[in-house]
This record gives sequence, structure tokens and C-alpha cells, in this order.
Amino acid sequence: MSTGTTGLPSKGVWLFPDSDAASLVRTVVAAESLGLDEIWLGDEGPGSRDPFSVLAAAATLTRTITLGVAVTNPYLRHPATIASTAMTLQELGAGRAVLGLGAGGELSLGPVHVQRDTPLATITGAIRTIRSVTAAEQGDGYSPPGHAFAAAVPLYLGARGEQLNRLASTSADGVFLGGIPFSMLDLTLSWATSVRQVDVALYVNAVFDADELDDIRPRLLHPFLDAPPVTHARLGLDPAQLAQAASDLHGGDDRRARRLMTDELAGDLVLVGSPREVGRQLAALARQYRPRHIGLSFLTAAPDHHLDEARAAFAALDEELVG
Repeated sequence: MSTGTTGLPSKGVWLFPDSDAASLVRTVVAAESLGLDEIWLGDEGPGSRDPFSVLAAAATLTRTITLGVAVTNPYLRHPATIASTAMTLQELGAGRAVLGLGAGGELSLGPVHVQRDTPLATITGAIRTIRSVTAAEQGDGYSPPGHAFAAAVPLYLGARGEQLNRLASTSADGVFLGGIPFSMLDLTLSWATSVRQVDVALYVNAVFDADELDDIRPRLLHPFLDAPPVTHARLGLDPAQLAQAASDLHGGDDRRARRLMTDELAGDLVLVGSPREVGRQLAALARQYRPRHIGLSFLTAAPDHHLDEARAAFAALDEELVG
């Protein structure tokens, strides 16, 4: 899990593009000033802020923080375009970009009525195209033009199911595990490391105030909605009920989602406590799973308000691991 001479995982925050673009850029700048190692920005498709644009703006205002997209998908963006955009971000950030790729979820694909067909074949083909474009080499579906440039970009797969995590173990540089129930981490990581060891980025939801858990409870529906059948079976979740609750939620009615997201399910997805308590729980996860990257996600409208608390949690994490 070492990222350098300290032997500690790199630490950061995973943001969702809910805030306005300028606020997101300021959050990245503030995160660097507080000493965080990385920022990952989600791609929630049309209607949300574009992560590449936000990170490109942040790249010109920062010097050290890693800039990750977690995760974009080849259903809404052609893989060659994904590659070129990531390469441009890599240039702007002087080598600090990381590309997260996945099959997309209901939040990104649903509004434009795109079906997630043949995800394994689609992601496999996308990886090949992205590798060809970033290397400026001939490949399946790509013939580099005379002006093509090359720029290596680390490629992580972000997925919850077995097939794509096994694909990551054969074809990616790492896996981005976000929104995975704690009870599913052992199985998910066994898939992701089934062929070879790849870097692991483990990001978990957290709240530092128990009252805040009730505020975000309806939004916890989405990770479970996009979870694989094995997760639904293990946790006793009915996909039809999840889908209906999601439809209600999109229409402004959160009552069904709030009922479905019980304390037990919330506890399987969110760390709750003071920054020190959250840091200790992160340390336990780091000891067990040995990720190269570890971090926090906040499902609130203003995640920048939690950066100081995140820093305190990471200080407690380091103290636990070093001690």
C-alpha cells in the first residue's frame, strides 16, 4: 500500500459534480492547500458538471494534487474522445491525471435513455482503443493521424460487479472502488486481484454528524440500485423496489427511498463519527485491504465544507497506521 517512503496510502476526496463548476475548482485548490494527495471527480452525465472541464481548470491552479475522474463511461463518450480528453488533462496537469472508466450508472445513462448493453465487451473494447490512442499506435478501431501525440494516463476501472473487476485484474492499472458496501469488499477485491495485483483506490462515504446521515439517506439508494445481483441477493434487496424508489426520487418524492435505506443498509455504506473516529475506521480498512489510495466521499451539497474534517480524519488514519 506504499506510495512512497512513508509507506502510507495516498489520501483524498471523491466529489460529485453537484456544486457549480467554480466551487468545484475552488474545492480542488483548497484540498491541495490542506495537503490532500488527490481529488477524484465523478461523471454523472448530461445535466451535471463535466469532470474533465473542471479538472482542467483546476490543473492550471494547482501543482501537486492528483486529478482523477471516477468514473466516465464509453456509452456517452467515444473511447477515443475519452483518451484524447484525458491526455489533454495529463498535459495541463504535468502528469497528475488518472482516468477512471466504468460502464456507467443510472444517474448518468438514465436521463438520456441509454441502455448499458454488453458492458464487458464494451469496456474491453474501450480499454483497447484508449490504450492505442494514448500510445499513438495503430489498434482496433483506431489509426493515428499524422499529428497524433502520445501521453500515458493511468487507467483504473470503476465497477461493482464480478466481470469488470476481473477485467481490471487483467487489463487495467488499478481499480476504483467507491460506493461498495463494506460487507461486499472482500468479494469485490478478490475479483479485482484474481489474476494479478493492481493498484486499489478505496473510497468510502462518511458523515461527521449523525444528523447528516438522515439528510443523505435517500441518496444512498443509487449505489444499491447499480449494485450487481449478488449484492442484491446478499443484502435482501428487491431490484424492482429500488427502481421504483429511484423513479420517485427523480420526481422529487424521497419517501420510498428513505424507507428502503434502513439504518442497517446505511451502516453498510457510510462511516459515521467524529473525524478521529472516521480516521480510525479508515485505518482498519487500510490494514485489512492495503489500498494504494484511500479516501472519503461526501454526499452533501457542499463537500468543500468538510475538507478540514477530512484532513483531521486522515491525520488520525496516519497516526493509527504509523503507531
